[in-house]
Order: sequence, then structure tokens, then C-alpha cells
Amino acid sequence: MNTMDVMHAYNEHERKIIKPIDGTVIATDDIVKFVADNPEGSYVSFFSVTEENAKPVIEREKAYFIEHGQSFEWKTYCTDSPHNIGELLIQSGFIEQETESFMALDLSTVSENKIDESLFVEVFDAKGIRDAVSVQEQVWGGSYDWQYTHLLNMKTQSPDDISIYVVYDNGKPVTSAWIVFNGNSPFAGIWGGSTVAAYRGRGHYSLLLNKRINEAKARGKQYLIIDASEMSRPIVEKHGFVLISKTTPYIFQP
Repeated sequence: MNTMDVMHAYNEHERKIIKPIDGTVIATDDIVKFVADNPEGSYVSFFSVTEENAKPVIEREKAYFIEHGQSFEWKTYCTDSPHNIGELLIQSGFIEQETESFMALDLSTVSENKIDESLFVEVFDAKGIRDAVSVQEQVWGGSYDWQYTHLLNMKTQSPDDISIYVVYDNGKPVTSAWIVFNGNSPFAGIWGGSTVAAYRGRGHYSLLLNKRINEAKARGKQYLIIDASEMSRPIVEKHGFVLISKTTPYIFQP
């Protein structure tokens, strides 16, 4: 796998092309951003700036979101230019978040996994999606109402673009994860992938990972991608995922 080719394709098919669910996509020569309909969920998806014009562009975007009263995320990849974009964002008042590993699996290199589909549930309605989000809240803390709204709206408006899975233990949701498809993009993205602490080590994460690998292959996708935490990275590496880039989000609160 040529990691630079994968990163270039990801920029073209995913970072530059966003489905406007729960918001509006605004693209200019130097920025592609998603402006959410609510105070949370906005982000800069792609940028093309130089070290000379990066600061004015950053200040312009800050002014835009300040005017709209919204926080937003500016995610960077170590392959982005300029190389010091993270330092410039911090100087402009952004808060650096935890760095993750942007990884990809070449689906042509793996076979379909045999799994017991009775061990999890695909959820479609408000209650099931709330169960999926409740796992995220237990694992990461805080309210994820914005995520619940986004997942519910996406499942309602573009049902074929997302599959959401939950593992239950005696009726209690203990693991959740989802997979997202973006039209004709060669990529499918896996998100969520969290297990309540007391239920880790039982194979729930790998179960839902294998399910999503199977689904992406069945849909004819070329790559499966993930922003892996340090907890998840060793697991997905065993399944053949390769590091493409380190990725770091920066948050601005007006």
C-alpha cells in the first residue's frame, strides 16, 4: 500500500466531499468546511494554505464561527502543509486534542470473516441509536446528544450510508460502533468502536470490527479507514490496518 497515494485519494474523496446532513457545506479555494445546524458539530474538513497566508485564513474562519456563535474543529494530518499548522492554530486560541492514528485497511488483502451475528444487533430506530450513543457517553464522559441527533438524522435521511451496531449484555448496551459510506468514494469509515470498561476483553470490539470489514467488502469498497486511539491501534493492526498519518484535532470555542 502506497500511503501517500491513499492520503491523496482520501483528501479528494472524503475531506473535500461532505454530505450536508444537519448542516451546510461551504467550499472556497482554500477551505472546505461543514457548518452544523446546532452549536456543536462544525469543522474544517480540508484546507490548502501556505505558511504565509495560514494565519489570515485561520483568523477569517474564527471570525466566521464567532459571528455564528459556534465552536468548530480543525483537524490536521501530519501530511498537511504547512508543517507547523498545529502551532499556528494553538497561537490563534485553538485547544489541541489527543492525537490519533489515521489508518487504512486494503480490503483486497483480507477475506470475509465468519462471525456469529446473533451476538450483536443492527439498530435503526431512535431507541437503538440512543443505546449506541449511551455507550459512547459511558466510555468517554459527557453528553453526546449532538452525536445522537446526527446519527438519527443520517439514518433517517440516508439509511444506506450508515450501519449502526450494538452489543447488549442482558439488555444493557455495552459496545457500539458504526460504519459510514460516502457515495462512490473508495473509502468506508468506521467510527464509535467503544466498549464499557467492565466488558472489555470479551471480543466485542473485534466482533463489530469484523462485521464492518465484511460489510465494506460486500459494498465493493477499496479501503476501510479509522482514526484509531492508542487503545484501538494494536487491535486494528492485527487485522491488517496500516498507519497512513497521525491526525490531531484542534477545537476553537468562541
